[in-house]
Amino acid sequence: MSKDYEIVIGLEVHAELKTESKIFCSCSTAFGAEPNTQVCPGCAGFPGMLPVLNEKVVEIGIKAGLALNSEIAQICKFDRKNYFYPDLPSAYQLSQYYQPICKGGYLDIDLDGEKSESG
Repeated sequence: MSKDYEIVIGLEVHAELKTESKIFCSCSTAFGAEPNTQVCPGCAGFPGMLPVLNEKVVEIGIKAGLALNSEIAQICKFDRKNYFYPDLPSAYQLSQYYQPICKGGYLDIDLDGEKSESG
């Protein structure tokens, strides 16, 4: 392997969180429920409906950030990303781009008895 290059790997991880309600409403997340029984006007993207953030989701995000040696933000915000997909009735997704809950971080990896020099 050449010493002229540094290997940098970035990951975007999507995970299903173990919460009893969804991230932006109080609808249940019970596995195996009948179709269309865990949907409210907010989930369906009805006009005028505003999302309400699930506190437990933020708590889990902060715990993950601490485990990954991330910087935990004192202030964070969600941004709308507009999409026009037939299965996305609201025509937008909420995500964090400019002010995320956690930023940066690293995970030490043991490789042949030596810890990686990440972070």
